[in-house]
Amino acid sequence: MAVLSLFDPLLLEHINCSELIKKHAVHMNVQNPKVIPKIRPLLSSDYDYLTLLKQLTVVGKIEKREFDERFSSMASCLDTYFIVVLEDVTTSRIIGAATLFIELKFIHQCSKRGHIEDVIVDSRFRGMNFGRLLVDTLVHIGKHMGCYKISLDCSNEKVGFYEKSGFQCKNNIMYIRFDEN
Repeated sequence: MAVLSLFDPLLLEHINCSELIKKHAVHMNVQNPKVIPKIRPLLSSDYDYLTLLKQLTVVGKIEKREFDERFSSMASCLDTYFIVVLEDVTTSRIIGAATLFIELKFIHQCSKRGHIEDVIVDSRFRGMNFGRLLVDTLVHIGKHMGCYKISLDCSNEKVGFYEKSGFQCKNNIMYIRFDEN
């Protein structure tokens, strides 16, 4: 079975992802010079991505078949789902990931709005600027794709992290959860 990308990897060249890595490399190399980071799209073979997500939230028991089905569903929605993974080239292991999904709007002259979700860096690699690299990559993708804004929701403890990436606190987020008792 062929390995598929969630989105066209050429997009990362269009946003000059290699320059983003260089921009953040000063902080990364000081912390761990043995890690060689590479940003790439989530692949259909990245079932171990779920293990990383478990460091962020409850994932549940997802069989490979379920992963494949969800991946295919997301990939079929062109220009909507952008899950980038941070791979350590020396080990071929995913050490970080983040998601941007793009919502089509009627407002702002049929514009697009980006939402950042599921930003996670493996606990062994935190504090090395990898999270900022992932968020910066998604912001550049959103801008390239024509989003008029990108938003995210986070805990109070994470506000400072996102402010360093240019985000501002604005408005309130209201939600209803259906998965809690």
